[in-house]
Amino acid sequence: MKRILIPFFIAAIFAVIFGGSYFLGKFSKVLVKGDVLPPTQSTATPRETDEEKTLSILLLGYGGPGHEGGTLSDTLILIYINLETKRIALISIPRDLWVPIPYDWDNTGYYKINMAYAIGLDDVRYPNKKPEFREETGGGNMAKHVVGKVAGINAENFISVNFEGLTKIIDILGGVEVEISNTFNDYFYPVKGKENETCEISASKIAEFHAKYSGFELEKQFICRYEHLHFDQGKQIMDGEEALKFVRSRHSTEHGGDFARSERQYALLLGIKDKIISLEGAGKLNSILDKVTQNVRTDLTSAEIKKLLSMLPDYMEYNISAIHLTEDNMLRSTVGPGGQFILIPKEGQNNFSGIQKFISQQVP
Repeated sequence: MKRILIPFFIAAIFAVIFGGSYFLGKFSKVLVKGDVLPPTQSTATPRETDEEKTLSILLLGYGGPGHEGGTLSDTLILIYINLETKRIALISIPRDLWVPIPYDWDNTGYYKINMAYAIGLDDVRYPNKKPEFREETGGGNMAKHVVGKVAGINAENFISVNFEGLTKIIDILGGVEVEISNTFNDYFYPVKGKENETCEISASKIAEFHAKYSGFELEKQFICRYEHLHFDQGKQIMDGEEALKFVRSRHSTEHGGDFARSERQYALLLGIKDKIISLEGAGKLNSILDKVTQNVRTDLTSAEIKKLLSMLPDYMEYNISAIHLTEDNMLRSTVGPGGQFILIPKEGQNNFSGIQKFISQQVP
């Protein structure tokens, strides 16, 4: 039963997330204005959810096998559902947020929040973690723990999906038609398997690059590690690999940035939705979706999935709001160890009280 139910629930969650958060982000972006508090340590405790009235699920998207940093979670969205008021809050957590992560029983280190899932899954390099942060569900549990400290809401469950799952869904569907809103180029889309290529550059020149550049500016010097993407405005049939490039592109000069990526994700999901509807009418959907469950991890039981699915017939009655943590409201950017780009709360590093207050004012 679980193998059959999970794909339907995943599809429903993605449809709600990308549909709702895109439109909410476009027309009613949540911003906070006012004075920034002086840096202090956060003492707020994540609130527990009422099992009878609310549901909270952490959705994670990660690269998977064969991708550089394959267990880093590029997508972290906390879904908070109020069953009484029929309201859903989608809380997007930026992957560059600098947070403390308990990598063993007695020690906590600072990392980008997208490392939480990776550390939880890695029992070789991090062998002394608490039991709940180990083995199959260790990554999801670690991410739930850290996101709870940031947002002030404890996620009851998690669902994680890797890139292979996305490409497999689209290829099994036979490709999807996507409406591209803007023509754009991305000259720095990473080529899988070439992450460490030297591009026939001499050792002395590479040393010179390292002395002169850092971060992405350093990476850009190794041009053979990247390919040029070009997408024309209008309708295009995409297979799984093309669709993945379309939604993951980050460095377009014409249509770049996180919001542009959200718009492209929404366009892709519209295409997936239309294709699924046509296949559902042909009675082919069950067999297709059942093939992608190996790309999904979750701690939801069959009974819990059934409970969630029972909401779907009237999910269109739910009011959906999106909460984005950005530099326009609760965050500021700075430089972390090794020159990496990181985000911290405006109140100061590890002080999530302002973020928690902001979220608590928005959730149903």
